Amino acid sequence: MAIIRDIADRTPETRNRAIDFFRAAALITVVLGHWLASAVFVDDTGSLRFTNILELTEWTHWLTWAIQVMPVIFLVGGYANWHSFHASQRRGDSTGTWITARFRRLMTPIVPFLAVWTVISVIAGLLGVDHSLIRAGSFAVVTPLWFLAVYLLVILAVPFTVPLWTRLGWWTIAVGVLLAFSIDAVRFATGFDWIGWLNFGAVWITAHQLGYGWATERTRPRSVVLLTTLPLTLAALLLLTLFGPYPVSMVGVPGATANNTLPPTGVLVLLSLMQYGIVRLIEPAAQRFMVRRRPWIAVVGFHAVMMTVYIWHLPTLAIIVLIGYGVGVGFTIEPLTVAWWLTRPIWIAVLLTALVGVVGIFGRFEPRVRTTPSPNVAVIAFGVIASLTSISVGVVLGFVPEEGLMRWWVVALFAAGVVALGAYPARSHSNTTEGPSGDDPSRR
Repeated sequence: MAIIRDIADRTPETRNRAIDFFRAAALITVVLGHWLASAVFVDDTGSLRFTNILELTEWTHWLTWAIQVMPVIFLVGGYANWHSFHASQRRGDSTGTWITARFRRLMTPIVPFLAVWTVISVIAGLLGVDHSLIRAGSFAVVTPLWFLAVYLLVILAVPFTVPLWTRLGWWTIAVGVLLAFSIDAVRFATGFDWIGWLNFGAVWITAHQLGYGWATERTRPRSVVLLTTLPLTLAALLLLTLFGPYPVSMVGVPGATANNTLPPTGVLVLLSLMQYGIVRLIEPAAQRFMVRRRPWIAVVGFHAVMMTVYIWHLPTLAIIVLIGYGVGVGFTIEPLTVAWWLTRPIWIAVLLTALVGVVGIFGRFEPRVRTTPSPNVAVIAFGVIASLTSISVGVVLGFVPEEGLMRWWVVALFAAGVVALGAYPARSHSNTTEGPSGDDPSRR
């Protein structure tokens, strides 16, 4: 805790602390949204049903307009990456050094996470646990890693998107919007869904570019301009979802034939623009709040374990459900009833307590980012390709195959990428505390 206080006290006055506040607030919203959306209950046959409130009733789809805050994470990431990349260049670091540092920061807490769940999956298989249950569980556990894969791709694009912004500025946003909806148009017209996967780049890089605009502005946008973006983007979203080809939900709905996240659609770009206007309007109040010492120390401390919280919040939920079901406690109330809503504070409190314990165990690895020199370009390239390939395969196809205990080639490829990049925990933690974008709160 003393280290956290020291880092917080060393924060320069010039730092925009609202960036760190929004990043932390967005991730907390993601965690609480996932926990609240889970609808777990025991049916009349005594079987455990693990569903989602988005599956049970359509009115809950509108709630996703408030809890889909991934655009905020990407746009504040763009702000942080702009400053970090230029600071690295001023120090004379190579692009490879900057990419390696970013990959190490994001992947270090993933190593113990995947190691633990690999061991659990294998042991469960050897003990005769139903294979379909193990496979379904592995999918649920690694689902949050989709963000890691996409964000790492966005980081790889930074050396190209930074000069692009320098030349074209806000025109890159216009191009991004046009490109995202053009990809959607081709996808819907042809039925070739694979084309939509190109929007993982178009949508999230555009959101990231909004952060560049924030980082490079000479004067803050006038409030009237920001306020104007809200009804315009809201009207466009309503038209496209109520009368157009896009579903209302801004997150994937289990079992739905169409969704806006897998692959992402153009409406998420509009949502990014709307959320940009919202956070910029809130920014002055957030800055004033973050000047206060205690809130700032809390945010700095949260950033020290931020990725650990993100990757473990769903596994923690699964653990609590299995324990509760095993001992016969809870899950007897039908979801979405009055009684169910009244018990949600208890549900969140139990999960939060459990997550604090999990973070207490695994959060110690997150600050242990290796600071050794980066490898040569060939090794970096191999490490990047191996890491991204293994994570992507694990998220899309699963680490547990339809037959067999584990996709060992995926595990081996991930391990090889981690070793190549040096993206595994060091023996002791570093003397800085960073956010998920690798942005040290004591710098800038």
